[in-house]
Amino acid sequence: MAQIVLLSIDRMLAERIERSFRGRAEFHLLQQLDPADFSGPGVIVLDRSAIPQARSVAAAVADTVSNSAGRPVVLACDTSEPGEVLTAIRAGAADVLPRDASEEEVATVLGRLLNTAMVGQSRAGRLTLVLGADAEASAIIATDIALTHAGEARTTVLLDCTIPKSACETYLDLKSTYGIASAVTDIARLDANLLANSAVRHDPSGLMLLTLDGGTGSEPTGLSANDLSVLVVLLQTCCAEVVFCAGNMRNAALLRELASLADNIEIVAAQSIIELDATRRLLDQIAIEKPALRKARLLLWDHQPAVLLDGRRMADILEIDTVLGVPTDQAHIRNAVNLGRPLACESQGGSYMHAIHRIANVTKKESKGAFMRVRQAFDRRIGDRRSGDRRSNVERRA
Repeated sequence: MAQIVLLSIDRMLAERIERSFRGRAEFHLLQQLDPADFSGPGVIVLDRSAIPQARSVAAAVADTVSNSAGRPVVLACDTSEPGEVLTAIRAGAADVLPRDASEEEVATVLGRLLNTAMVGQSRAGRLTLVLGADAEASAIIATDIALTHAGEARTTVLLDCTIPKSACETYLDLKSTYGIASAVTDIARLDANLLANSAVRHDPSGLMLLTLDGGTGSEPTGLSANDLSVLVVLLQTCCAEVVFCAGNMRNAALLRELASLADNIEIVAAQSIIELDATRRLLDQIAIEKPALRKARLLLWDHQPAVLLDGRRMADILEIDTVLGVPTDQAHIRNAVNLGRPLACESQGGSYMHAIHRIANVTKKESKGAFMRVRQAFDRRIGDRRSGDRRSNVERRA
């Protein structure tokens, strides 16, 4: 967990900061900074009143910064006089906080720096970017990839940019009320705890879902490409796996940025000359740089070996090195979407789930136990629903 260290003897200031970050960060009140006292990402607050009269603010701030091991340092002072603020900033302070600041102001100032520190010092989770001309096929594959990771007991979040209705939400049989726009609004205080308490969760697997529309059925306004890229980077500090389904998103700058950040880029396309052309135009529009494109893999949706337009030829046209077939049973897929019963929750996923395991870099032996647990949890949830329906029927007859 991230840490906040206050160098002070002021108990009132300490209590205000501790209340602002309770459950989100560990809080330590110290009179002298010793790097051995704390580890990991964090923020150091230096109380101006704790600096001896004979010592200058600049020297105290500079000394604290040198002992902070790269953690941001904030000066808490009674005055907002430009001269003292400028002195602190020039000495290396990341910001200045009024000593009488409210809890909300403390959370805003320190929360922003805490998130920055977490991004810079925490080990980032893996990011998988799923693109495709067919938004529904991309959403199904992205969901099953995310469920595969979540089934291994990894903290996983799935972001779906399919509009006007989230295909991932339908496939998972969930109702999202906290979306990507809400997470961007909360970005100054967003952490693993807030995410777990706000995002809708797929109970059998623990997978968290953030949709673009947040359950409203419309694309939010005011979101910039920078907002979304910052959110994704922050989510990587909160989760071991982040799966971003581009859906209908066609913002070239955003997708190019995400492609550069991604560990894996999955491009979904069927063996059709029409879809091949649509995929080529999509990649031309995004203009993914060559180093990022080397991480890309072409996924042949509904792979049919008998189709003459084979995957290798498509990959060569798209300038992609790796190609992998994803065989599907369209009736099975359609029933899974209609019932809200993802194929990743089934004990026998057949050749389709074998391909998903390869995409997620999970061997069948490793995934068997995890998916049996997800399957059992899913069956229990379905059983509870049916029991409830039977009780309702009995009550109506009575």
